[in-house]
Amino acid sequence: MGVPIPKPEPVPLSQAIKIARWAAKTLETKNTCLIRTHVSLAVRICIAAREEGLKLTGATFMGGGEPPTPAKIAHITHIGARWIPTYFFTEVGAVGIGCAQPFDENDLHFFKDAFALIQLPSPVPGSNIVVDAFCFTTLLPSAPKIMLNVAIDDYGMIERRTCHCPLEGYGFTEHLCHVRSFHKLTGEGVTLVGSEMLHILEEVLPARFGGSPLNYQLLEEEDEQGFTRLSLLVSPSLGAIDEEALISTVMESLKQSSVAADLARAIWNQAKILRVKRMEPLWTLRGKLMPLHLTKGQKLPIEKGEKK
Repeated sequence: MGVPIPKPEPVPLSQAIKIARWAAKTLETKNTCLIRTHVSLAVRICIAAREEGLKLTGATFMGGGEPPTPAKIAHITHIGARWIPTYFFTEVGAVGIGCAQPFDENDLHFFKDAFALIQLPSPVPGSNIVVDAFCFTTLLPSAPKIMLNVAIDDYGMIERRTCHCPLEGYGFTEHLCHVRSFHKLTGEGVTLVGSEMLHILEEVLPARFGGSPLNYQLLEEEDEQGFTRLSLLVSPSLGAIDEEALISTVMESLKQSSVAADLARAIWNQAKILRVKRMEPLWTLRGKLMPLHLTKGQKLPIEKGEKK
């Protein structure tokens, strides 16, 4: 159409204020702007704007990459902006987009014209938990890849309800809610396959710092600002441990693991997402130890037979 596209300019995580200032300036002249990004990065922009006294009323943040929890979305709406969740995966593109009359912060309309979706009971690695995993089948000849009941390690709820938003009027009556991954850890919009961390927790760390796989656990939780943090729980029974060396060992192991893990390492280093907590790993009520543990806010189902 003859409209030039600006050259991308990389911005470090520590300089989120640059994006906030751009948004505020754009809002002054156009009254609206759209920023496509991951949830945690949107939170960083909004916190930077608040600290500088900027209002982002009229701005819209759209994206995914990690669960948009209430704590994260509160930072976005507090500054006057709104959040629209999306659900994509690389091989086929858009699977769903946020409802205009959402039930919660991650209420998505499923694109049933392009996909069929069933759920298959699947075990969570390192536990006896079973979740209803999503399995996608592409329906359109234009799909980048043909898929037949392909699982992408996500699970959640599928429901049909009336919301009275425009997407319902177009026939998209099915909603996806509480979408989570059960094989991956996510922080700052970067997803890491859980099996890579299992090797580090169960083999690398015991070999370097002593103890056994029962002495280490990775806990995914939110801090007081709503950022996703990964807390490496280390049993106090191991005695004094150099925490900086512990984190360095994890990061170096990720660097050597895979390209995706090395990307996670680079982003996590900037965001300082990994921290050490000297406490006993968390066990389930039935005496199970999950090497990768999610807080209640992540809505991971409990084991069969346990009390809520």
